[in-house]
Amino acid sequence: MGDRFLESLSIQDRTEQACLDFIRTDLDVCLTFAAVAETAYSMGHQEHAEQTVASAEKGYSTLLRFFSKVENPTPETKKELELTLKRLRERLDGLPRRR
Repeated sequence: MGDRFLESLSIQDRTEQACLDFIRTDLDVCLTFAAVAETAYSMGHQEHAEQTVASAEKGYSTLLRFFSKVENPTPETKKELELTLKRLRERLDGLPRRR
């Protein structure tokens, strides 16, 4: 029984790490979308910019759901991800929007 318990913990640890890796990767993608949207807006490509912002916003919402399910992040990891999520939110909020 001890081996199964340890194996279960190992699987949980790997799952948690995979979730954190996903969050980091998707944060990078969303930040890239925000940069692409900024460029598209500056070039007058309103429709492309808005589609890109919509993708980034959807990603942001997904990231919040996944981050809320992470059970035991280290304090450093939690701070890192919270700061990056905040930076993404601020960047998205700073983009022009169609009125």
